[in-house]
Amino acid sequence: MRAMLMPSYRWNPYQRLLAESLTELGIETSVVHDWPRRAPLIGAWQAQGRPSVVHLQWIHDFLGGSKGRPTRRNVLWFDWQLRLLKARGVRLVWTVHNLKGHEAGADENDADAHRRLIERADAIILHCGFARDALIELYRPSPAARQRMHIVSHGNYLKQYDVDADPAAARKALGLSTAGTVFAFVGSIRGYKNVLGLLDAFSGLAGFGPDTRLLVCGKPLPRKLGRDLEERAAADPRIVLRLDRVSEEDLSRTMRAADAVVLPFRNILSSGSAILAMSHGRPVIAPAMGCLPGTLPDDAAILYDPDAPDALADALQMAGGADLRSMGAHARAYAETLDWGPIAAETARLYRAE
Repeated sequence: MRAMLMPSYRWNPYQRLLAESLTELGIETSVVHDWPRRAPLIGAWQAQGRPSVVHLQWIHDFLGGSKGRPTRRNVLWFDWQLRLLKARGVRLVWTVHNLKGHEAGADENDADAHRRLIERADAIILHCGFARDALIELYRPSPAARQRMHIVSHGNYLKQYDVDADPAAARKALGLSTAGTVFAFVGSIRGYKNVLGLLDAFSGLAGFGPDTRLLVCGKPLPRKLGRDLEERAAADPRIVLRLDRVSEEDLSRTMRAADAVVLPFRNILSSGSAILAMSHGRPVIAPAMGCLPGTLPDDAAILYDPDAPDALADALQMAGGADLRSMGAHARAYAETLDWGPIAAETARLYRAE
């Protein structure tokens, strides 16, 4: 059996780790980083030798890109490629990372593309029961499509990063003191991730020592968001910004430098960032939203009500009095249970329609 996973982004090792574990099970797996513009699914499938399984992940790049909303033509062209693959006997698998495009809002074309994919897919993978229920509520799929939905965990990042390297060395490399509590956000900075709200919540904290820091690392989109962050940070010397694309080395270094990782999302389904933090043995501060309550153990996270006033600030304040080292140990222990071997075995069964 041969399978093609796409799209894969070089800054995100999720697909690479899954592919390596599938290969160990005897499935010849290709991970696609680049694809033709005109017919991305068909072109990539042909370039990879026409594999029997096409495993889709994020689909916004096939619908006009992450910055825009799909046109009707985008949707019909995407669906034509799905139908052609199925007519060629290809088994379509889709892992649902997002319920819709992050900037899609109530866009009907985006919704139509998702409905079509739900009905075309031979298997749909979701990372938690909440995601399955939310997908059903939003798109009202057919009973047959609901039967093709499967819960498969998101794997850890223990093999991808040097998760046990010295935290003090990481802080030194980032220009941080080894004293004081460091909260960190790392990853692409988009509006829905609410990083501006994080800066506001952190700036209002009282009772923290002068060495406390909020470290924000990532590239803002759009650029204006970066300018807004710099303006807010200028008023609080405890905020450290590194507003650029983060290399894998710096990503891991930032995690190791932190005492806790903050994910202040306004909306989220599943979060690889939360699992990345736990893989590094770092507790997570995040809203009780999407898959996060089911992903983050109580003893490894501080979850807050995203609709409550000042809830993020209160969660940060609570973290200041918590035993973050002990919470981090629990986080790491949980991450170790998210082994890619069993996850790949479940995925392989769906490839084979077992």
